[in-house]
Amino acid sequence: MKNLLFLFATLFTISSCSKDDKTPDCGCDSEIRTTIPESANLIGKISYKKQLDQNDNYYNDKFWIGYTEQNCVNCVHKMIVCNEEILNQQILNLKSNGQTLNIKFSGHLKEICEKTFDVADVTYENIVLTKIEVQ
Repeated sequence: MKNLLFLFATLFTISSCSKDDKTPDCGCDSEIRTTIPESANLIGKISYKKQLDQNDNYYNDKFWIGYTEQNCVNCVHKMIVCNEEILNQQILNLKSNGQTLNIKFSGHLKEICEKTFDVADVTYENIVLTKIEVQ
């Protein structure tokens, strides 16, 4: 009886330690790392990244937002848009015209899955936009 009780207690402990939630560690469906609120009034540039170099397979055919911090010209945040359905036609036209637009944006930052090496002041993240306005 004592051994049976020990066995059940051990199995319960092991099963309770397993990861039950199905949230991925990275990508657009992962947990929110940071939120950029509307009140931050961040202005960045949005563009559409196409594969121009055959060796560049890094998140092509996606909208990217670039934001440079005001007091740190080397501090650049590069964000890949997760929810393109929030984008208006003027932004969607970037797919064909190759231009960039200044935008005011807010959203939730999430861990990127494919890490890349860059200088320390450059970050790469996914962003689920909560608001975007062409400036």
